[in-house]
Amino acid sequence: MAVGSAREKFPNDLLLVQFLRSAKRCANQRPYIHDHFGYEKSFEELIADILRMRELMRQQLPASAFSERGVFKDEAPYVAVLTRSGYEFIVAFFATRVLGGAPIPFGSGILPEEARYFVNSSKASCILAGSDCYEKAERIASISNGPTDSKTISIPIVCDSEPVKEIDVTIDETLNMDPRGPGLVIFTSGTTGPPKGAVLPRICMVFQPDSPANCQTVCFRPPHWLGGAISLVEPMLTGKQVHILRERAGVDNIWKVFRNNQITGTGFTPGVLREMKEWLETQSEDEQEEYLKAFKRIGVIHCAGAMVSPSVLKFWKSRTGLVFNNVYGSTEVGGLATFKCLDGTERSDAIGVAFPGIKVKLADGDHGEICVKSPFMLTHYIGDEEKTKAAFDDEGYFKTGDFAELKDGEYIFSGRANTDYILFRHYRIPSVQVEVALTALPYVTEACVLGVPDHEAKQICAAVVRLTREQEKLQSRHGERIIDLARLRADMNETLPKYMLPVLVKILGPGEEMPQTVSHKPIKNQIIKKCFGVEKSWSAENSIPGVEYWGSMPAPEEADTKLWDWLGLQRADFKAEA
Repeated sequence: MAVGSAREKFPNDLLLVQFLRSAKRCANQRPYIHDHFGYEKSFEELIADILRMRELMRQQLPASAFSERGVFKDEAPYVAVLTRSGYEFIVAFFATRVLGGAPIPFGSGILPEEARYFVNSSKASCILAGSDCYEKAERIASISNGPTDSKTISIPIVCDSEPVKEIDVTIDETLNMDPRGPGLVIFTSGTTGPPKGAVLPRICMVFQPDSPANCQTVCFRPPHWLGGAISLVEPMLTGKQVHILRERAGVDNIWKVFRNNQITGTGFTPGVLREMKEWLETQSEDEQEEYLKAFKRIGVIHCAGAMVSPSVLKFWKSRTGLVFNNVYGSTEVGGLATFKCLDGTERSDAIGVAFPGIKVKLADGDHGEICVKSPFMLTHYIGDEEKTKAAFDDEGYFKTGDFAELKDGEYIFSGRANTDYILFRHYRIPSVQVEVALTALPYVTEACVLGVPDHEAKQICAAVVRLTREQEKLQSRHGERIIDLARLRADMNETLPKYMLPVLVKILGPGEEMPQTVSHKPIKNQIIKKCFGVEKSWSAENSIPGVEYWGSMPAPEEADTKLWDWLGLQRADFKAEA
């Protein structure tokens, strides 16, 4: 297409500079984006859709929404995005950025009333809607309030433009966008508390360097989680072909993409790696080898979002021999903070050292809350100066709410404030440490440890456990619980003191799931209700099928089994109370 006035150019946003460089380098490759929702697109088609989408937004939004230079005014830069398709999100993301705005991706299953909260709190001017989400977007817009002088409207995302003949779009060097200005909004804290809109800067997803030729990746995460948004946008910036799976595609489809294509890199969560492991183990030996041969092309396994279990780590190291990077980060820090290359012999809660260019410290020197300073971290929470101020320390470090210890120059993850510490009588139990001990058992593949409210003990240590497929078969074959709470406690006491052992356990049956967020993080308040039947507080009189209870005090024979089992904090009449 011919480039005309400055209004037809892209603003000088570092992300757009890299995007155009990548698009020109990868021109004339069709298709480049493989979206299983039904799109096969080249960069020429993507550029055309972005330009048409930009013009559609300019036409349908009031002129007062834009500055004289044709970009969103600073006071109202936010645009909501509702879609099931990865390609539709990519179009909406870049069209919004070309207008100087910041997209807010919604989950496709969001309720209109929930979306209204996000729209109203951000003062989003419009909702860009995918092909089968427009009706819901209209409903959301009808009950939402836009900027002060206008009503929020819904606009369909354009995906059928004629491709440009040549990618000759340029950057307007006179229209500079502040790298620290708003570039993306992710609503976070889905497990506890009200959602907060974390505003990430424009520079957040600027990646270097360009990828080598013929790189391919796969995206299987939705964009309303930062990991999903990055996995869709990053290939457009670095020049990778991307295969985008449908929502809830299942790990069998992830495996098929690996087998049928030349995937050279992607990222995983511990939950996805566990599910991929379990699915692979159901295949014949020949099929396993075929899938693993294709999988090994990625070269490095990047795992983020939670702590991988020892059994899952051991599987991937032994079956692939690949480098395994355990990555720690969060939405607010812009994705990544630290990493540790695990060889399978170290503890799986080791999170290593800071990425280059990122500063990390612990609040109390060699232990305490993890604090991060990064050029990619959030600038503020939308409409909440109080929470924004509370999120940073006096040196400008973001306080993550996670805790760690510093050992031999590397960080060891120890849990999250409030939700990952169990206040059991006089004791403070780090749930992550208990989870590590559980998943280190050869017959356990997944565990979630949490504090269940108890009138007498404040909280009691509870665990939801998934057994390996082999152990599940043994349980079923013998018609009895070969693995039960007593066995778990006995085996865990080899590595944990008594006060840290679970006293309440739910063993998941085949196919049974615990409540989780889209990024496979457990929603602990829902787990307490669903798995243990607790509304307010646990009662020993509760009779919940499949749940075993040990009691909130140790048995007499356990009270002083070995030194430091109870940290020396037990009362003198400990046995008498049992």
